Amino acid sequence: MWTIATDVDKTARFYRDVLGLPATGIQDDDWREFQAGETTLAVTPAHVGLHPPRVLMALAVDDVDAALQEAREAGATVLHETRDTPACLNAMIADPDGNPIWLHQRHDGTAG
Repeated sequence: MWTIATDVDKTARFYRDVLGLPATGIQDDDWREFQAGETTLAVTPAHVGLHPPRVLMALAVDDVDAALQEAREAGATVLHETRDTPACLNAMIADPDGNPIWLHQRHDGTAG
């Protein structure tokens, strides 16, 4: 999965420091990779003439309330507080480019 960032360093710090995603060994001036379970997330700048697209991702967490509190304390923008749906508990935060990120804890215990 890729997300296009207006500021690669700032966005990479968000995914590393706020969400706690471990960086992979693949990092350079305009490319950062992070491991999110079985998924690799790449952060890269927009290429000439392209505007950053919106990405909507969902990250499975063990405890939505705790994950939301950690993200809030690390400076994340909270788009909505924890709510209960038929499938899961979820909350939403945004990365520095405004891309929404669902934090979710499925009722059936799966990652979704």
